[in-house]
Parts: sequence; C-alpha cells; structure tokens
Amino acid sequence: MKDDKNYAKMYQIAYVLVSGYGFSTQMIKQYAQFINVELWLLNLNDPKYQIIRITTNKAEDYSQDASRVETIIKAFSSIYRKQLTFLDIHVSDETYIKSLEDHDYLILEHNYSAGTDVSQIYPEIYHAVDDSADPDNEVSRFISMITSAVHQTEKNKSVFRRRTSPVNTVIIVICVIMYLISAYLMKDHPESAVYVFLGADYGTFTRGLHQYWRLFTCAFLHGGIIHLASNMYSLYMIGAYLERMMGKKYYLLSLFVCILTASLTQDILSDNTITLGISGGIYGLLVILITDMLKRKITTVSAFLPLIIVNLMINMLDQTAWIAHIGGLVGGFVMYFFYTEKDKRGPSVLIAVMLLCLFVKYVTMKTISPIYPGTDMQVVRLWGDLGFRDYAEKLAARLYDVYKVYGG
Repeated sequence: MKDDKNYAKMYQIAYVLVSGYGFSTQMIKQYAQFINVELWLLNLNDPKYQIIRITTNKAEDYSQDASRVETIIKAFSSIYRKQLTFLDIHVSDETYIKSLEDHDYLILEHNYSAGTDVSQIYPEIYHAVDDSADPDNEVSRFISMITSAVHQTEKNKSVFRRRTSPVNTVIIVICVIMYLISAYLMKDHPESAVYVFLGADYGTFTRGLHQYWRLFTCAFLHGGIIHLASNMYSLYMIGAYLERMMGKKYYLLSLFVCILTASLTQDILSDNTITLGISGGIYGLLVILITDMLKRKITTVSAFLPLIIVNLMINMLDQTAWIAHIGGLVGGFVMYFFYTEKDKRGPSVLIAVMLLCLFVKYVTMKTISPIYPGTDMQVVRLWGDLGFRDYAEKLAARLYDVYKVYGG
C-alpha cells in the first residue's frame, strides 16, 4: 500500500508540473514496462529545468541506473539540438540518488522535502503531495487530468508554432515589398535599370563602385511574379521549419552565409550579369534540411527526389543563375557543420577562411566583362528622374573612371 500511495503521489506532482508549468509527459518506449515507477516530463521553454523525472521506491536499482538516465538525457538533447538541464524528483526515499549526484534532485514526501530547493521555481509541487485514502482512484483521476492538460498544452503550442518564424516572415515581406516597388518603377524605366537601382548584384556597380552590399541585397529582388512566388513558397516551407529548429540567430546567419557564397561564386565564375533572387540561399537551406533529416534518419533521399528533380529542371532554364545555386549548396554544407558542432571555433575559422578567399578572389579580378554603358546610363537617368540629379552626375563620373580601370 505504501508503494501504491507513492505511485499516486508521482501523478499528483506530475499534474502540477503539466498543468501549471507547461510540461508534457514523455514515454520512454524501451522502458515502458517500468512506467509505474517513473515519469518523464519535458518542457523545452522552461528557464531552469527542461527535463524532469519523477520516481518512487519501486525497482530501486532501475530508478538509480545512472548510465541509463544519462543516455536518455543525451538522447533528448540530441533530438532537440540543445543542452537540456535535468531535475530528478523522488517520492519518499531519503537515501535516494547517491548515484545521480551530478544532477539536481529533490526528495518529496507529505510535509517533508530534501535536496535541491526549487521552491522559487515550482512552489506548487511542495503542496501537491498528499496521502491518498484510495490510491487506485487517485491514479486514475490524475492520469485523466494529466492527459487533458497535455492535450490543451499541445493545442496551445500548435497555435503558437504558426507564429514562431518571425525572421523568415520578415524576409518574405521584404521580398514582396521590393517586388512591388520594382513593378511600380518599371512602368517608366527599363527593368534592368530598376533592378540595379534597387540593389541587384552587378559587377560594374558591386565591384567597380565598391558597393559590396549588393552581394546581399540582390537576394531580396526577383525577376517576375513566378520567380517571386516559387522562391517565397520554398522559403516559407523550408525557412520556417529551420528557424524553429536552429533558432533565429543560427538560421539568419546560415541564410546570409549561403546568400554570400552564392553571390560570390556567381560573380567569380560567370560574366558580368545582373543577378537577383534568394534561390542561392534557399539551396543552402535545403542542404541543411536534407542533411539533418538524413543524419537523424527521419527520411531517405528518395523522399526528396521530386524536389531535387524540379530544381534540376529549373537550373536548365534560360537566365537561371545555376552557378549561384552551387555556391549556395557549398555554403549550406559548411553552415550545417557549423550548426552541429558543439565547439564553434574550428567551424568558425573554416567559414571565415572560405568567405575571405572568395572575397579576395572577387575583388582582385582584373576586368569587368562585358561592360554595358547603356544599362549604366539608364540607372543614372533613373536617379535623376527621381530628383537626385547631383548624385546622378557624380555617379556618371565614377562610372567613367570604372570603365578606364576595368575596361580591359
């Protein structure tokens, strides 16, 4: 009866953590036969402990198996790609957890507690333990309550997840706005001049005028509604998932590095062309997604064959910057290596060296070929038509100097 009461107390504690602190119950499948002596709870957003285990006196050797506990903690940390903190809660055994002393632990009994003080974090659990008169009924009641609470928590999370990719959403909005601006300007000006005016990557301006920011801004411009729609759909599907998986910082860093490697590769290995679109960055993100899923054995290559074939077909179309896509792929592989490594120093050096080599190669190229004075003068006229005549005159003079230096 004593153990049955402790079993009920486990669920009393679990219910408070699930209903009051956002934890959800986790089934450890290979150890399901021991579910009556142990409960695992998970909350990735908890500021202190993301994993909590609750145990009783039953199967003491099992409950104090330190290597098994470490294996499960590492498994959760590997799945969610972050170091998770662990709290062990045990019901009514004061001699418990000598073998798990590397982790915080709490012993709870009615009117008694020992171990780590978490009263400032989860004060309600200290009042949750009660000596039940009817353990069987208590267990059934709390299992039902926990199940209901978990379903409600998951429902709330599903609504929240639809709003957890703000960086990706901002990028999509910027691309759409830039497309609308370009469409408006094209009513009175040539499209090539509009693209260069708005920040497209174009050797005469990027390298000749040292406007290297165009290596990034070109990604936010698109040449037509189909180009925009296809890229935004891909970014919505891939980017939103990766932002949630990697976090805002790593996602944004990965996207920008892939955009940069795509732009530099295109400029180094092709003639002077006007390059725009975020597809190089998307290719890099796709590499990160596929590599991650294959490594974790979530799917196989065959699942991505339709997507791969479609993108190969797109690369065969005229005016597709397939060289930039290759650069984005390389950037994606490097950034996946950076993201998965715990020690970032080595991968950081690799990324810095790669980008530096590409950039040095780009800026030291001797010629810009071919040069298009007609397109350049259209850009100058656009600046003048918009009221920036002084800047237009200075820009024309600077372009003349570029022709003399790089006209080769």
